[in-house]
Amino acid sequence: MTDVAEAVPVARQRRVGLLVVLGAIVCFSISSTLIKKAGAPGPTLAFWRMVLASIIWTAVLRITQHRFVSRAELKMAVLPGIAFGLNITCFFTGVTHTSVANAEFIGALTPLILVPAGAIIFSEHLHGQSLLFGLVSLAGLALVLFFGPPNGDASWLGNGIIFVAMLLWSIYLITSRRMRITMTVESIMASVMPVASLTILPIVVFNGQIDDVTARSALFILLLTVLTGTLAHGFIVHAQRAVPVGTISIMQVGQPALAVLWTLLLLGRSVRPIQVLGMAMVIGGLVLVTVQTQRNRA
Repeated sequence: MTDVAEAVPVARQRRVGLLVVLGAIVCFSISSTLIKKAGAPGPTLAFWRMVLASIIWTAVLRITQHRFVSRAELKMAVLPGIAFGLNITCFFTGVTHTSVANAEFIGALTPLILVPAGAIIFSEHLHGQSLLFGLVSLAGLALVLFFGPPNGDASWLGNGIIFVAMLLWSIYLITSRRMRITMTVESIMASVMPVASLTILPIVVFNGQIDDVTARSALFILLLTVLTGTLAHGFIVHAQRAVPVGTISIMQVGQPALAVLWTLLLLGRSVRPIQVLGMAMVIGGLVLVTVQTQRNRA
C-alpha cells in the first residue's frame, strides 16, 4: 500500500511536469511571431529584452537565495554571455529578414552541431545512425528553404543571419556546460543576462537604435521578456524535477512546427504542402538524433 501511495504523487508530478514543458514550448514558439509584429529593429528588441530579463533574474536570485551574483560567477559567464547576447541579436535580426518557418527550422538544427561537437570536445560517443538521421533533417530543411511561397518574406540574408544565430547558440550551450553543472539556474541567468546586455549595447549604440522604441514595440519587448526571458526558462527548470531531460528534449523538437502555426493564425502567412513534408522530415530526424544521443549517454 505504501508503494502505491508514493507512486500516485510521483505520477501526478510527472503529469504536471509535462504540462509545464508544453507551457515552455508555447512561450518559446510564439517569440518569432512577436518579433515580427513588434515592428522594431532586431538589436533594439534584443537589448531591451535582455536588460529587463537581467533585472528580473537578479530579483529572483535575491528573493530565492538572498544574494546577488558573485564575481566568480560573472567570470564564468563571460564567454557564454557574449555568445548568448550575439545569438539573441542575430536571431531577432534574422527573423525580421526572413520567414518564421525558415528561422525556426534553421534554429532547430542545433543538435546536429552539438552531437559532433560533443564527440570532439568532450569525447562523447558519436553513433553513425545519428549522422544518418541528421541528413534526413537537412534534406527536410532544404524543402522548407527552397520551396517557400513565391510572395513570402523569406530571404537568404535572413536565413544566413539565423544560421549564424544557431551556431552562436551552440557555442553558448558548449561554453555554459560547466555553469550548468556547478550553478543553479537562477544564478546562471542572473550572471549571463547582464553580460549579454553589455555585449549588445555597443551594437545598438553604433547603429543609433538604442532609443528606437515606440509604445507598440515596448509592449512586445515586455511580452518577450516575460514569456521567453522569464517564464519559459522557469518552466523548464521546474519540469526537470519530474520529467527526464531526454523527454523534454524530444518534446522541444516540435517547437518549430508550433511556431509556424502561430504565423498562420496571427500573421496570415501561408505554407506550401512540400514545405510541410520538409518540416516533418526535420522534426522526425531531430527526434531520432535526440533519442539516439540519449541512449548513448545512458
